[in-house]
Amino acid sequence: MPKNMAEASMAAFGATAGVAIALAIVCFALRGKGHPETFD
Repeated sequence: MPKNMAEASMAAFGATAGVAIALAIVCFALRGKGHPETFD
């Protein structure tokens, strides 16, 4: 058990935010490839 719960929650939030940002970057990159309306 971590003695600093704020530290643990910040680490978990950082990991989640990192995954979400990476996913958004991948989605925008795929959308901007030249076929923006393929996933209708």
